[in-house]
Amino acid sequence: MNQLNSMQDLLMHDVQMMHSGETQALEGMTAMIESASDPQLKAAFETHGVETQQQIARLEQIMNMMDIKPTREANSAVKGLISDTEKLLRKDSSPEILDAMLIAAAQKIEHYEIACYGTAVRMTEDLGMTQAAELLRQTLEEEKKTDKLLTELAEARVNTKAEQKL
Repeated sequence: MNQLNSMQDLLMHDVQMMHSGETQALEGMTAMIESASDPQLKAAFETHGVETQQQIARLEQIMNMMDIKPTREANSAVKGLISDTEKLLRKDSSPEILDAMLIAAAQKIEHYEIACYGTAVRMTEDLGMTQAAELLRQTLEEEKKTDKLLTELAEARVNTKAEQKL
């Protein structure tokens, strides 16, 4: 889509970019699961991987409603966040520090996704797209729940262990 002449056009573009971003994030999650040493963190990443597959399916439902196809264009924001994470994964660090870094990296992606889904919910509501709004709202709540879980893991376990490594 080369022109954005309406809110509908903007929403279509954003849905395609969210689909691209979720697909990229799912691919990057494999490395995060493999790199995590804390069992609860690893489990959280695995659970969110399954959720992400469902989120992609919801976005595909919305794209079908809007008669649009996935884009081949990469989501540059997610691509950059994953690239930053990959650079950190190549650094020499203890498992405890690595887990803290993985939470920070995952939360950066979650915060971006929360912003995207929140905006898309508002646009679909404004456009009267009730079913799409509900699908997006469901994903938004999952993203918020994952972010909260990561914060709790950081505060209760991971960061404490990482601080003891100093």
